Amino acid sequence: MYKYILMILAFVIFADGQMAIGDVSTRVYMADGNTPLELADVNTPYVYRDIMVGTRLEIVISSDANGYWGGDLAILDENRDFGLLSARDFNEVTGDWAGSRLPTATEKARVWEWIRPTIQGFTFDGHNEAIPGDWFIIDYTATSVGNCLVAFYDHSIDWFEPVYNLVFSHVYTRDFDDNDIVDFADFAAFASYWRTNNCIYPGWCMGSDLNTDGYINVKDLLLFADYWLEITE
Repeated sequence: MYKYILMILAFVIFADGQMAIGDVSTRVYMADGNTPLELADVNTPYVYRDIMVGTRLEIVISSDANGYWGGDLAILDENRDFGLLSARDFNEVTGDWAGSRLPTATEKARVWEWIRPTIQGFTFDGHNEAIPGDWFIIDYTATSVGNCLVAFYDHSIDWFEPVYNLVFSHVYTRDFDDNDIVDFADFAAFASYWRTNNCIYPGWCMGSDLNTDGYINVKDLLLFADYWLEITE
């Protein structure tokens, strides 16, 4: 415990300012940066509705307080098989991802990339001149079917345990032509396999067997329709 307290005190001194006292939290948007990603259940925070493989999201870290703040977004262990975090515009001079620190965090804030065998993510090193607002932005990409936990750490609360996990669930894509929107071209590709009854792993009839039961029928059509005109990028 004594070592832990010393580490926290050293960090505060290094920050050269008073840490932010207030709420630092995340918001998740679709790739357009304007459309919030809905929760799977409004009564269950941080667990989001299904997204298609290939979908890109934006995770924004915001604060309602002034001052220094430090934290992390990270994907740990087996979760790395399903999702990927990425930052924006690496700056060769500062050695950090300058495009992921927003104006209210000030140009003196830094976004560092994690380099660990079992961790993929980024550390946020704020500044005591920061003002309330959106401080940092990180992109998230769904890379394969399954669930992915993105851990959010707030160093003012705990260095070693996440405050919470953002939970993303990935399903098979409906964007068969990879043009970043589910449209009539994708429907035509889906319809070309209508009533096919011998779909097998791993192709599942070029992805048209969305429930992977071996048949292309109305069940798959309903699953396809769930993402009609959804934009993935």
